[in-house]
Amino acid sequence: MTAWYSTTDQERLTGAWEDVPIEDDETCGFLLETARIQVLAYAPASATLGSAVEDALARFGVSQHLDAVLALLDAEPTDPPFNYVFAQLRQAQNLWNAGRVTSTGEMGDGQFTFTPRPLDKTIRGIIRPTDGKPDVY
Repeated sequence: MTAWYSTTDQERLTGAWEDVPIEDDETCGFLLETARIQVLAYAPASATLGSAVEDALARFGVSQHLDAVLALLDAEPTDPPFNYVFAQLRQAQNLWNAGRVTSTGEMGDGQFTFTPRPLDKTIRGIIRPTDGKPDVY
């Protein structure tokens, strides 16, 4: 079963994000909810696990096995896709890091610095993976 990350399941959240700002429950909740909204805004129209699995099965001509696949995944058709949940976590981390940067836009000491970019190319790729085929309009 996939579910969006939230502050109600702190064990799951701290297991996935070691430096989560869990001591400030409200800020952490804002980060996770904002990240979820951003992921859904960028995601294609079919934003449920059921529709994503159904699309994948249809490509192989076996869409009649949707219920069996969802049962194997211990998932409901209305659950968010796995990659969206992962993107939510990574986006929340990016948002948190973006709020902790210096006035120059960098984070880190000395020669090792990092400039966070919310909804960066990597996260966009998690939400909308490329299939290697050119798009023709």
